[in-house]
Amino acid sequence: MSKQRSILRAVRRTQAWALASFALAIWSVCPVAQAADWVSIAKSDRTEVFANPATLGVSPASWVIVRTKQNFVEPQPSAKKNKSFLSARNEYRVDCAQRRLAYREMETYSQLDLQGDSVQKTRIGEKNLKWMDAPTGTVFGEIVDYACKNVPAGLPPATK
Repeated sequence: MSKQRSILRAVRRTQAWALASFALAIWSVCPVAQAADWVSIAKSDRTEVFANPATLGVSPASWVIVRTKQNFVEPQPSAKKNKSFLSARNEYRVDCAQRRLAYREMETYSQLDLQGDSVQKTRIGEKNLKWMDAPTGTVFGEIVDYACKNVPAGLPPATK
């Protein structure tokens, strides 16, 4: 009997230790997960744009990189016939000095918050970017402001 009790105590201690280790591991991961959450950076009567702070960086051509999630109030027509989308995941290149940005990638989804079917995907090469002005007070302007103010330390904003 006493041998069985010793084994049972050892098993309970091991289970308690494993449970405590698991809880500590989950708790230590939570701040990292929160850092990757989407942050609302621009809103108009037609759309809301969110940025993912963890995706900010600098491209090989020295442009600031920012990835966004964009939700639309109304379905947007797709380049694919008879398709529409309510959200898009975009990757932009941002020129802070000239207040402009260019789409690098876009993937659209049938539902809000990047849910539902993928409707279309577009990827543009670095040499073929089509730059758009981003005036202050516009959705594009808010994206540029966010990206340029939040470039990770040690990564200078693009000046080309």
